[in-house]
Amino acid sequence: MDRRWVSAVALYGPKTGEVRNLLESVQATIARQLGDAFLPYTLEQIHGTLIGLNGVREPATGVLISQYYLEHRGARRVMDFERVLQILEERFSRPLTIRIGGFSPGNETGFTSQGKHPHERTFSARSGALVLMGWPVSTLTSEGAQRPLDELRHNMNDANVLHRYHAAATDVDNDFHLVLGHYTNTAESTLAETERIVRQDLEHHHIDVRVGRGQVRIVASDSSTLAPARFAGELPLAADDLVRLYD
Repeated sequence: MDRRWVSAVALYGPKTGEVRNLLESVQATIARQLGDAFLPYTLEQIHGTLIGLNGVREPATGVLISQYYLEHRGARRVMDFERVLQILEERFSRPLTIRIGGFSPGNETGFTSQGKHPHERTFSARSGALVLMGWPVSTLTSEGAQRPLDELRHNMNDANVLHRYHAAATDVDNDFHLVLGHYTNTAESTLAETERIVRQDLEHHHIDVRVGRGQVRIVASDSSTLAPARFAGELPLAADDLVRLYD
């Protein structure tokens, strides 16, 4: 299986203003709780994945097959990179606003994330990763009726790309998640207390992040952390540029 990681992401690279302030604040809180067990990402490395574009090179033909179609559906789908880029250009021709923080446990949000209240999902320690989560503001204002990130990910099926968390056709993933780092050798009680403190801090402070074409990058790396990057290009790109990322 090809281990080259290629993704369309948002906010990859230098951070400024309230985004930088929020990320630095949350990472500082985690560091106080976990000490040397916290392995932070650099601010430049932190990103929100829009859609993973991992592909498998078919030996006989040389074409690129969607890794997640192969893994989740057992289906051979040749990725259409021209369509991938067209979908991204169209979706982000008008910025999508993402809200991070501001979710109290007693608030009625009108939606859940993986069956859980947004307060619980807004920050979590899971499988060695420390994850900050946000959601489109349009989802909040429409009581969950609009799911623009989930729609984007389903639309990528037109390009023969399957979202990593759409194993079944009915699966929903409208989350904007940012990994802040990893942890090692940490007691469950310490992780739970870290989650509680960060979530409590985020209840009282939120930011709205505008993601337009200028904030979207195609990133290729030999690591799932996307660092170091072999390539980080902004839109517009040519389809041939994407194909070469897998060589």
